[in-house]
Amino acid sequence: MVKLRPAHPDDIAALAPLCGELGYPASAGQLAPRLAALLAQPATHLLLVAENASGLCGWIHGYIRPLLESDPALEIGGLVVAERARGQGIGALLLTAAESWARQQGVTQLTVRCHEQRTGAHRFYQNQGYHVAKRQLCLRKRLTP
Repeated sequence: MVKLRPAHPDDIAALAPLCGELGYPASAGQLAPRLAALLAQPATHLLLVAENASGLCGWIHGYIRPLLESDPALEIGGLVVAERARGQGIGALLLTAAESWARQQGVTQLTVRCHEQRTGAHRFYQNQGYHVAKRQLCLRKRLTP
C-alpha cells in the first residue's frame, strides 16, 4: 500500500537519494534550505511524498507559474519514483494528486518539461493524458556572486 502525504523537513535524508535517481545529485545539506523555502510557500508550491512498506519511495514538486501572456499553470518541477518501486502506479498517483491540488487552487493547466533523452518519462506522461505542446531550447547562464 502506498500513502501520499506532504513532505516534511525530516524527509531530507530520503529525498536526497531520490534527487540523484532523477539525475540531480544533492546532499541533505544542499536540500535542506531548498525544502524549507518550498514548504514556506504552501499556496503556490506542492511537495508530496509517497511512502510504502520500505519507506519513502517517491516525490512530486509542483508550483503555480503565473505568466503575463497566459493563465497560470501548475508546472511539475520534479517527479521521481525510486527505481525499486517503479511500475507500481506510484508516479500516476503522485501526478493525480498534483492535478487535484491544481484544481483546488483554480489552475486548469499543467505543464511538465522532460529532457529529450528521457523517452520512458515521455511515454509515462503521454499515458497520463499529456501531449507534446512544443519543442524548445533551454538556455542558461551562470551568474557569479
